[in-house]
Amino acid sequence: MQSNPFAVPNTEESFFRLSDINIGIANAIRQTFSERSFWVVAEISDLAVRKGHCYISLVEKPAGAAAPTCEMKGIVWASSWPFVSNKFNAASGMDLSKGMVILFRTVVRYDIKWGLSLVISDIDPKYTIGQIQIERDMAVAMLKSEGVYDNNRRLAMPVVAQRLAVISASDSRGYEDFMKKLEGNPYGYSFQCDLFQSLLQGDKAAGQMVEQLISIFRRKDVFDAVVIVRGGGGSIDLNCFNDVRLARAVARFPLPVITGIGHTANRSVTDEVAFVDRITPTDAADFFVEHMLLFENRVLDLLRSISGLSEEFMVEEGARLEDIAARFQVGVTDLLDGELGLLGDMVRSIREHTNSMLSKATFRLAKASINAGQLSKARVAMEKSSLDRFEKALRTYPNRITTDQLKVVEGFEKSIAHLDPSNVLKRGFSITIKNGKSIKSPADVEQGDVITTVLYEGKIESRV
Repeated sequence: MQSNPFAVPNTEESFFRLSDINIGIANAIRQTFSERSFWVVAEISDLAVRKGHCYISLVEKPAGAAAPTCEMKGIVWASSWPFVSNKFNAASGMDLSKGMVILFRTVVRYDIKWGLSLVISDIDPKYTIGQIQIERDMAVAMLKSEGVYDNNRRLAMPVVAQRLAVISASDSRGYEDFMKKLEGNPYGYSFQCDLFQSLLQGDKAAGQMVEQLISIFRRKDVFDAVVIVRGGGGSIDLNCFNDVRLARAVARFPLPVITGIGHTANRSVTDEVAFVDRITPTDAADFFVEHMLLFENRVLDLLRSISGLSEEFMVEEGARLEDIAARFQVGVTDLLDGELGLLGDMVRSIREHTNSMLSKATFRLAKASINAGQLSKARVAMEKSSLDRFEKALRTYPNRITTDQLKVVEGFEKSIAHLDPSNVLKRGFSITIKNGKSIKSPADVEQGDVITTVLYEGKIESRV
């Protein structure tokens, strides 16, 4: 054991060497901690593995503070590092990384050359998992209390989502996978993607992503949705996606936010409040391709439906027009039959009237002949001449009446032919139909209605 240099007086002539001070500190620490192991809580501010040893910078921060109140060096020797790191990864699904708060077993060591350090032999992953879960639960509870937790998920996805604002890093493997999947989609859909670069891990990542959301908000009218993507891997820190500021910004954003953060073991608060969360960036790309495919299928179904309805409408309208033509033909035939019957009745009536008049005239003539036997032949001749004229007039009258009535019938036929729908259409007129009914007034149609114009040769469909 080193002797205690502080047992002798210290003067300018009897001074201490630097090693004496270090030996004194080492002895004091050894006497205080006596090689005992302790369980200690601290945050990892930096971590590096060199030659099998893991060198860790440990800090302690007050709640809500950014600057640490104290710092110390920690080390996990190469003999312990595989056990410690594998144990932590197996239990948490994550690798030890910067920003984690850990509970570790350590021995305090002071080396006169390398100074004070904590030699770590074990780390309890349950504590770190619990701390992350506590912070996560607090963020979720805060968003729910503010009434914004479900806001983004309640938005409606645009029918066509092709203009995408992508928050990622240009050198991120996740961004590369996302773009490759979009550009190589088997349907040939085209997407416009604007990259808003940001850190994706570390203390500054959440703040940068919030700033990029603000930038996108200023241009929200030119985008259909926002995508946050990053590559996966257990060694990548996901804590920034549990940051309440980032989660709140995503929840309140006016456009749907889709996440593809690239992890399978954990679901961050940002994932929870997003419109849709996909496990990987390629899954996020698939979401947009599938959304476009769904839209295309709906359009194709609609086109098939319209085509089928159009064919049915044409068949129905053709049958209806044929029925109208048949009814017109029957009506004209009935009208002509009626008029011809009326004309026959008139001819018979005229003949009967003429015969009656002739009979009466003959009777009068015979009577006049008997009563006027003594009349002169001149008077008889005059009366006979008058009778001949009257008889001639009576014989021509029925023919004139018949001719006039035939002209009336011909006029009816011309009017009926003039009103025939096919002749009306032939003269340049048309019939406008909506839902199988003729349109008689502008009030019968509304904007967006599909109407059919029936012409002499074909039909025209149009939208109001």
